[in-house]
Amino acid sequence: MSDKIRLCAVCNKDISERVEVLPETWLCREHAGMIDKYGGEFTVVARQESLSKPGSLKKNYGGVSVRRTRNLAALEKLQAEHEQLRKQQKDE
Repeated sequence: MSDKIRLCAVCNKDISERVEVLPETWLCREHAGMIDKYGGEFTVVARQESLSKPGSLKKNYGGVSVRRTRNLAALEKLQAEHEQLRKQQKDE
């Protein structure tokens, strides 16, 4: 286990145990499930590589390259939702 403590980007809870399994995560288990309604923590784009010559009608395809990026828009929406819920609970 790493000596460094990592906190959830939404609620600031310790997520060190979750980081051992999924090192690139920024969220605790609770918020990782909640971010799905905004499109998930990551967006995945797959692109098939073309090996054919430019202008050729013959299509030769190679492998597939996959790019995974963090869904920052979803993270911002989840943080705003969490902050709104905290304010509502504080007012009650």
